[in-house]
Amino acid sequence: MKTVSTTLNGFDLEAIENTVTALKGNPKIAEFKFKATNKWESGPRNTSQIQGFYGACQEDRTRESPFVCSTDMPTVLNGTDVAPSPPEFLLHTLASCITTSMMLLASANGIGVDEVTVKVEGDLNLNGFLGLDSCILKEYEQIKVSIDVGGDLSFVERMKLLELAKKSPIYNTILNPVPVKIALSA
Repeated sequence: MKTVSTTLNGFDLEAIENTVTALKGNPKIAEFKFKATNKWESGPRNTSQIQGFYGACQEDRTRESPFVCSTDMPTVLNGTDVAPSPPEFLLHTLASCITTSMMLLASANGIGVDEVTVKVEGDLNLNGFLGLDSCILKEYEQIKVSIDVGGDLSFVERMKLLELAKKSPIYNTILNPVPVKIALSA
């Protein structure tokens, strides 16, 4: 008797299939709104709390406690170096979204992977941010992503994984910037 695996790469294949079926039946389920609240502490230190979000046509309140993410800057940039800097968090967010997206979609496509390491490196010149040189960008000048995949994979499967990695929402947000509205609260 052959046993059929119900998981691949740590993902529940039936749950993926059920989600896709539900989305096909009601596309509104796919509309999500994620939220974070940040509070300044001192100098470059601040902390964000992430708890509720809207998704699957309802406000999600299943998280009993918020996730807490602190940021700081290295001492050379007037910080106390007790937490990653916001530019480092952006790289973390990009790397983790690429990894998660690639592995979820690989599972849905029946591609088994043994190991994945994503390395991200960004070049940032503070002369642009500080307004010291108007010819230099305020944002990252470039971001390089290197994906190391382990497993018994064919060349075609490896190329498919690269294609799937590029479906990451964060990768696409960086590649195709979305409007960001900033305003003071009333």
